[in-house]
Order: sequence, then C-alpha cells, then structure tokens
Amino acid sequence: MEEQGSTSGQIKRVVFVGAESTGKSTLCEYLARQYGSVAVPEIGRYIWEDKQGQLAASDYVDIALRHRDAEDEQMPYARRYLFVDTNALTTLLLGLEFGQVTEPVPPELLRCADDCRERYAHTFVCADDIPYEEQAARENEAWRGRIHQLVLKDLEARGIPYTLVSGSVEERALQVRRVIEGVA
Repeated sequence: MEEQGSTSGQIKRVVFVGAESTGKSTLCEYLARQYGSVAVPEIGRYIWEDKQGQLAASDYVDIALRHRDAEDEQMPYARRYLFVDTNALTTLLLGLEFGQVTEPVPPELLRCADDCRERYAHTFVCADDIPYEEQAARENEAWRGRIHQLVLKDLEARGIPYTLVSGSVEERALQVRRVIEGVA
C-alpha cells in the first residue's frame, strides 16, 4: 500500500497537527471510526509523560522514529486513510520551544521533519477555538496560542499545504471529509 500520490484504492496518510488541547486526538480517533480505519496516537505524549517532561534531544529523535514506525505498522490495517495524530515537524518544533533540542538539531530529527512534506497526503491544523483542557502534562492556554501560531508559521515557511479546521468535532470532521474526498 502506498501513501501520498497513490492511485485510488491505496492508503493515504492524513495528519493532524497543532498545539496541545486543540482536539487532534479526538478528531483523529473520530475520523478513524467514521471511515472504519485506524488512528495512530501521538507517541511523544507517552514518552513526555513517562519522563515527566525531562527530555533530551535524543528523546525527540526517538519520538520521531517511533512515531514513524507506529504509522508504518498500522498501514496494513487502514482503510482508504490512515489518520495520524501529530508528526515529526511538531516534535521538532516543541523540542526547540522547550529548549530541549538546540542547534545543531540532530540530523535524524531534521530528516524526519523534512519527510513530512511528502509523507502525508493531507495536513490539517486544529484551531485553538475549543476550550482549553487543563492537564498536568500541559503548559497553559497562552502557550497553546503561541504554539498554534508557530505551527502555522512553520508550515508556511516549509511550503507545506494545510487546511485549518475549527468548530466542534463534527464540524471539523465534515471539513476534513470535504478536503480528503475532494468535495466542494
């Protein structure tokens, strides 16, 4: 099975990026159920929680590689689309923003981030228009707004086309459907 640029009948990767508490996981899982497919969770969240936020640059490389492996492992189980919660671009961006990844950025992490341009058939940014959900592993609502703007700026700087989705889960899912199915 192929990903982006594939002919009909083959699996396309659909990725959801954005700041924390913007509904990426919820939307990803919702769409996977709607399409009878699978969702790949955000691997970095588990590592972040396990290490209580005390990560080194090598951990971000590990997150990016493990996330790619999780995607690849789920491809045989996907139907039409593989729904992916975050990607290596976000991993890199957060590592830099937390100061846990510094220049020079590990080459493997850069390679994974650069591959995001071709790896995904569709990139969706979840807007920060839903209520912020406090959790111990999260920063705060102001941080969320800042990261949201950085994600948009990074995608634009890299020339990666994206669609901003907003509203309720159902409204977001409808916006995604229109894009991935090519419906106006």
